Amino acid sequence: AAVAGNHATDPVSKCVAGAHSGVVGPASLTQCLLERVRRNDSAGPAAREAAAFIVGGQVVGRCLPRTIAELRRFPAWFDVSAEAVTLLDRPEWTPLEGFALCKARSAAVMEVLETLRAEGRVPMLQGWRGEPHAVRRTFHSEAQLVIERAAAPMFGAAAYGVFVNGYTCEGPGAGPTHIWIGTRSDTKPTWPGRFDSLAAGGLAHGMMPQQNMVAECAQEAGIPAQIASALRPVSAISYTAFNEDCWGLKRDCLFSFDLELPADFVPVVIDGEMAQFQKITIQELVQLLMVRNDDAWKPNVGVVLTDFLVRHGYADADDPAFLELVGALRGAECV
Repeated sequence: AAVAGNHATDPVSKCVAGAHSGVVGPASLTQCLLERVRRNDSAGPAAREAAAFIVGGQVVGRCLPRTIAELRRFPAWFDVSAEAVTLLDRPEWTPLEGFALCKARSAAVMEVLETLRAEGRVPMLQGWRGEPHAVRRTFHSEAQLVIERAAAPMFGAAAYGVFVNGYTCEGPGAGPTHIWIGTRSDTKPTWPGRFDSLAAGGLAHGMMPQQNMVAECAQEAGIPAQIASALRPVSAISYTAFNEDCWGLKRDCLFSFDLELPADFVPVVIDGEMAQFQKITIQELVQLLMVRNDDAWKPNVGVVLTDFLVRHGYADADDPAFLELVGALRGAECV
């Protein structure tokens, strides 16, 4: 496999050889892919039982018990019960609407989050990024509130992202033969050292998927605009997972893009998000994704690449797990 990056090594070969925990069992590829998707979409039942997070009369998220216990400490801002956590609009906000109202709410919640961060009471806030995250009912809805991105799982706020599958076609046929993947930097606050997509990123409020995907390609992998112009929007993936410390819910909807790259193109580590990039064969990708209960991948990336394999004909339509797999790739609402 081709490897590009600072102090590049070959983690894929080690993983295929069994360096990571996990077992390749007798199950079919389609069944293994279904297991992987379900593992990532593990928090659906918890989300359905979680307290609604209500802002401006709209349900915009879901809160788990530990978050509820922390927010109960701030009765000036939150009305808390087992069924719902409601952000209280202050009487002086009554004349406000639109952006001004959103700004007032956001300042109040930021004060709470900064207090919790300083106290060290909520583990996910130690990964503070200084990036705004819009809390809204749907992707195209007006933001009701803007919070720190690291806090989004606390409120079970829907998050949106973009992922690119950067592949090459180097065989006699027309289909993909190789795909570029990344290895996350060991300094990343989430999922350090794991395999990742060639480029990906969260979608800030007001930014459209295609525009953001082009930007992420340049910022993370040095993909020039003339190559990125060939990006094709191909799918959307949705799921509800627990965040790493299981305090909160990741309600994610991911826009997926395919990008055929020139066979001689080599991505470059630009912003330090990745330690290196590696081009592997599609068969190597299949082997990696068939490893069960592994810790090699950032979990949602394994799902994005599962969708890539399904769309390119690697899942068996005759397999009893096929229809479940196709449905499970959109295990939560895509809105």
